[in-house]
Amino acid sequence: MSDSIVELLDEMYDEESEKTSLGEIVDRFEDRGFGPLLLVPALIALLPTGAIPGVPTLCGLTLFFICIQAALGKKSPWLPKALKRKEVSSNKLESAIDTAKPYAKKFEKLLKPRLTFLSDTPVKNIIAGYCALAALCMIPLEALPFAVALPAFALCITALGMTNRDGVFLSIGILMQLGTGYLVMKALGVI
Repeated sequence: MSDSIVELLDEMYDEESEKTSLGEIVDRFEDRGFGPLLLVPALIALLPTGAIPGVPTLCGLTLFFICIQAALGKKSPWLPKALKRKEVSSNKLESAIDTAKPYAKKFEKLLKPRLTFLSDTPVKNIIAGYCALAALCMIPLEALPFAVALPAFALCITALGMTNRDGVFLSIGILMQLGTGYLVMKALGVI
């Protein structure tokens, strides 16, 4: 099994099928740990597929369930059947992934194990709980054009850090997630 981001992206959808369900995606990445499982829905929300109504909410809920389980120290994720059955067009997913590949290749060159204590228990569990809150923020932000991009990008950076045990990326992702909280409070009129 490869840890290459580009190869992970290629495995995200089934070329033979018109639609790819969230359950199929999770099953493909289940044995790789929580990092790639966080990366997949975050990328779906970040890429042009995130402009499809309902997709950011679906991705936010999926990320929330995965993050909470990682925070609790579970070894493999569980998703409700209703979420697992949700489908995305394989063609749209393929198109979005093709758009992301050049950026993924650039990020891949930057990733390396650093500050690895941030990806070890119990710090990893705390970070996962924090990510769960950022994931929930995607739901109200869906109402604002392109607002979901910030939490989705922050969660992608965090997931890349988890996948590659790169504490620098984890730290950057966490700091970006603070911006997500500010954006939600601004959107809700609290600030």
